[in-house]
Amino acid sequence: MRLHLLILLAAALCVSAVESAQETRPLTPAERRGRAIFLRGETPGEKPLTAMVGDLEVPASTINCAGCHGRRGEGKTEGGVAAGNLTWSNLTKSYGHTHPGGRKHGPFNESSFTTAVVRGVDPAGNDLGVAMPRYRLSIEDMNDLVAYIKRLEFDRDPGLTSESIDVGVPLPANTALAGVGQAIRQAISAYFDDLNARGGIYNRKIKPHFTEAGTDMSTSLRNLNSQNQIFAFIGGVSAGADKEIAALAREEEIPFIGPATLLPQVEHPPNRYLFYLLPGVTEQAAALINFADQQLGAKKQRAAVLFPTTELSAAAAEAAMARAKEAGWTDIVKMPYSATSFDANKLAQQLKAAGTAAVFIFGGTDVEAFLRAASALEWTPYVLSLGALTSRDLPANVPAPFTKKVFLAFPTIPGDVTADGLAEYRALVEKYKLPAQHTASQLAALAAAKTFVEGLKRAGADLSREQLITALEGLYEFDTGLTPKLVFGPNRHVGAAGAYVITINSETKEFVSASGWVAAN
Repeated sequence: MRLHLLILLAAALCVSAVESAQETRPLTPAERRGRAIFLRGETPGEKPLTAMVGDLEVPASTINCAGCHGRRGEGKTEGGVAAGNLTWSNLTKSYGHTHPGGRKHGPFNESSFTTAVVRGVDPAGNDLGVAMPRYRLSIEDMNDLVAYIKRLEFDRDPGLTSESIDVGVPLPANTALAGVGQAIRQAISAYFDDLNARGGIYNRKIKPHFTEAGTDMSTSLRNLNSQNQIFAFIGGVSAGADKEIAALAREEEIPFIGPATLLPQVEHPPNRYLFYLLPGVTEQAAALINFADQQLGAKKQRAAVLFPTTELSAAAAEAAMARAKEAGWTDIVKMPYSATSFDANKLAQQLKAAGTAAVFIFGGTDVEAFLRAASALEWTPYVLSLGALTSRDLPANVPAPFTKKVFLAFPTIPGDVTADGLAEYRALVEKYKLPAQHTASQLAALAAAKTFVEGLKRAGADLSREQLITALEGLYEFDTGLTPKLVFGPNRHVGAAGAYVITINSETKEFVSASGWVAAN
């Protein structure tokens, strides 16, 4: 008897070890593709997946497996319709299955499971219920789905336990910005310390981990993820590594919430793991086009887009031209120039002679040179640019004839910080002795942390990355108290997509509001 018990114990330990290994190893590429099919009805192939419901063909994304059988395949009953347990250990039970309606069949294998999904027939040849769609999958997609179904019950997101959530925060890689990084680190730590002291979220404590300066951002993020098993990245500074971050988010299926950058990686369809809070230069440039159309009537006049051939400026120009085309502008020209050979006088003469009424210029201090050249010609077109790309000295250098004819787009204004948001920030400053420097960076980081926490609250206690993404995509006019109100959706991953437009009073040398929030589309 004793030997028998030892054998059973050894067997149990072996099973436990296998299950533990299953739980901790990362998904294979096939399993990841299968998970996309199971959770979202999506395939990397060019042709969308479809399903037959009776005689009606519908997108598989509208009736994905998880929607009926549960995110972990546990099975659900809804509206009197029972969707069975899809975990592989349940499907392959040696004694088979007897369903509530009396239908009986033996265990599934890969072949019979494929038949059930594609033709709606169980291993005994019985038709499945009419509520079960018949999916049109290629052999490759079916193999991927089977691979994931075998892993389904062991699939757990990294960095997540019943007691804690591990998050990463990207800090500037450049040591010259160490002060900014330190301010962000202190603000994020203070926010989560305060949150954890109040019980965390559904009794889970948030544990932040930070990248270190001196190593390129992409390497730092990958190292941090591999060393600490990160559930999500929040806030921080991504500028200069935007493409690498987008690739990491997609490859590892890690949500990034609120990375600060002037160049969000906006794709169509969006990279579902990236959530930007504030607009970059492309959204702001598009908003400027809308402002010029709606407030200045510039669409019916001649316009020009001037820009040096640098990454940020070129991106802004392309976005402006694309938005102008969408809005029906017919007389707008794109004029690139070398960043080292800007001839303001020549361009001003050329544009004046062409009867140009509005000039969009995305060239930093080139704006001031252009204004001086135009003023010397006694020519005062509307001049529109981005606040982030212009000199801080611009208000003091605008010629008098251009008063309220120069317009700048900004992603935020002081009025975005509400009384409640300011009070919360000041309480953290006082309690945790936050530095007085780099306030804007601290507020941006806190806004990202608050957005992440709101997503956690809405996702519920049964948390996963997928649940978090779904919750974030449901945010509508969410008020962080520190930013413009945020709106996300499955096809919108820039929360505040637009800009405020500010003009300049050349007599008082002050900024003056020219409009409220202007959307980018």
